[in-house]
Amino acid sequence: MLGHMVVVLDTDVIVAAVVSSTGASRFLLQEIGLGRLAGAASVPLLLEYEAVLKRPETLRRARGTVDDIDVILDQLAATLRPVPIWYLWRPMLRDANDDMVLEAAANAAATQLVTFNVRDFGAAPARFGIEVCRPAELARRLRDGQE
Repeated sequence: MLGHMVVVLDTDVIVAAVVSSTGASRFLLQEIGLGRLAGAASVPLLLEYEAVLKRPETLRRARGTVDDIDVILDQLAATLRPVPIWYLWRPMLRDANDDMVLEAAANAAATQLVTFNVRDFGAAPARFGIEVCRPAELARRLRDGQE
């Protein structure tokens, strides 16, 4: 496992990992699955992953079925550290779904919140000592041994 790093993945990263077999999002998910990177998620965040992954458009893009998604979700539930929500930090952001991701990251004492929508999170994560980064950025650092 890589140091004390704990990551929380935004839903857009999970979708990218499921839709494309290559790329940084898939790499990060594989690192979590292999136990080389600690990932965390709250129950509300896992339910958000499920809702978005099971949308018809996402299933079409992933060329998968609801049963395929259930297998992926079971694997995520087994490998991501469960995050109990002890403190509600909402609202801090414009989007309630982004607040949910930040809340999971804050309660997990995450070091990184990984998203494609870095600007949506603004300065709020820094209050909790959380770095917001894009999947490619974190994947590059992991591959280069910087983390």
